[in-house]
This record gives sequence, structure tokens and C-alpha cells, in this order.
Amino acid sequence: MPYDADNYRYKNKLLIMKTFQTSIVLLGLTLLTTFSACKKESNPSPPVISLKSGSSYTPGGSVIAVGAPIRFGISASGSDANITNLVVKKIMPDGSIKVMLDSGMNASSFSFDRTFFQSVEDTAQWTFQVMDKNRQFATSALTIFKDPNSTWGGIYEFSSITMGYQGNTTVGQFLDPMSGKVYTADSALLNQALIHIVTYYYLDETIPSPTFSSAGEQGGAIADYYPSIAQWTIKNFTKWDISVDSDPVPPEAYEACHNDSLLIVSYDDVWGKRKFKWADPGDIIPFMTATGKKGLVRVITADHDAAGTIVFSLKIQQ
Repeated sequence: MPYDADNYRYKNKLLIMKTFQTSIVLLGLTLLTTFSACKKESNPSPPVISLKSGSSYTPGGSVIAVGAPIRFGISASGSDANITNLVVKKIMPDGSIKVMLDSGMNASSFSFDRTFFQSVEDTAQWTFQVMDKNRQFATSALTIFKDPNSTWGGIYEFSSITMGYQGNTTVGQFLDPMSGKVYTADSALLNQALIHIVTYYYLDETIPSPTFSSAGEQGGAIADYYPSIAQWTIKNFTKWDISVDSDPVPPEAYEACHNDSLLIVSYDDVWGKRKFKWADPGDIIPFMTATGKKGLVRVITADHDAAGTIVFSLKIQQ
């Protein structure tokens, strides 16, 4: 074949262009790999956490009487990633750990205030830990001491209280646990600040559920049972300890209780939920009102009918 200079130059030019394009692609891949490697090798910064101070908060080293409130506040923010978890723990004198709060989230920053109550341990280190999406942690801690001069407080005792469910037109469904007085919906509307316990009944996946709740039931459907609650300006939120089956209060201890010692140690805020379902005769249920008063309910009878009643005894801190 005769030599064709133009054709040769054209093919050579194509070869140079392909070689250049390949080099560009390889260079891009090299840079991308290098960047990724550098990114993976870099150490992301952990989140930042700090304890709030001031007269509204309990400082480290405080000596607190049993049953008295302890108020903590923290501020936290993510550095390289959003915060996804907050855990509050107590480290006891024997080294055991009690989780007081474990809450998920997805926030670049947040502020947290919470009131707890001094229990019977002599000393406890409270730790506040946040974790971000990169699984980086930040922790802050302080130590609280029990007042050695703490004394047990008095309680109110009610041997038999009868409350109705939502379909009952003769027995009220709203309770002031400090007086043992039961209110109907109309009278409860006029005494909102006193109401800490509300009862209703429903079928939970076909299982009969006599239920203890409160006007402040968070995220619940309490207003579906009692529409008048939507008009309330004070909606006290009572928390119910649902660990009855796994950690029951002994009946003999309940009967022998005439001060607040048992009430304080029975309620565990970790298990404190917005309502107690499936209340059955014999159940002894710890609870804590919006004002921090701890108590115990012992179910005597519980009808399985929306027009029925539930009967129980009650003990609560004065």
C-alpha cells in the first residue's frame, strides 16, 4: 500500500487524543482515590457538651435530701455531624450504672432541661453523654451527695377509690390524688390544676385494657376519649412505671408502707411512660405526678367494659 502522509498524521493525532483522554481519566481517578483516602484518614471532631449553671440548676457537689428535686441542664452541638443520641446515667457507689434517660434525635444542636429526684444512694456520679452520626462522643459529669440527715416523709393513704371509664355517666374519670376526690368531666374542667390521674378503657389489639393516664398524656389520644381536655389550659402529665411485671412491688411491702420510703424507691423514671395499660387486679403501679409526687396504685377490681369502673387503693407523698 503506498504511503499516505495525511492518513498517517490523522491516525497519529487520534492516538495522541485517546492517550490524553485516558491520562485525564486516570488522573481523575487517582485524585478521587487520594481525596477519599485522606477523608477517611482524617479524624472527625467530636460534639461539644456543657452543663448549664445558675440558680435554676443543681451544681456538682450538692447535698440533697431524699425525695428532693435535682434539676440539670445541658447544651450540646455537633461539630462535624448532627447529634443522634443523649444518654443520662447514674454511676452508683458500687460501680453499677443506672440509665436514667436514653433519647434518640437528629439535631445539629439542642438544649435540655430535666428535673430528677434524689434517691436513697449516698452518692452518685451523674453523666451526660451525646453521640453524633460519626459515632463520636462527648461527656460531662458531676457528683451529687445524699443528705445524711434525710428523713422519710408522710403520705396520704386511700383504701378504696372508684373511677369510671369514658362510657360511664355516673362515676367520674378524673382524680385529684392528693385528696382522693374524683371529678366528672365538667367539674374537672374547673379544677384542672388538681387533676393528675385519668382513667379510660379500650381494646388494645383485642386485649382488654383498663388504663391509667393523665390529661397531659404526651402524643396520646386522651382527647379522643375526653374531648373537653382540648379546652384545658393546665394539663398535668403523670408518668407511670411500666416495669410492674419484671420488678413488682411486694404486696406485703405495700400494706406495711406508711411513709414515703417505698414510694421513692419503687418508681424508676427510666420506665416512666405516658400511661399504664392492661391494669389488672393485684397490680401495684408506681407513678409520679407533674409536681414530682411519687405514689403507688394497687388495683382491686377492673371492669372490661367502657361503661364500667376501676377500683384501687392509693398512697402518695404529702
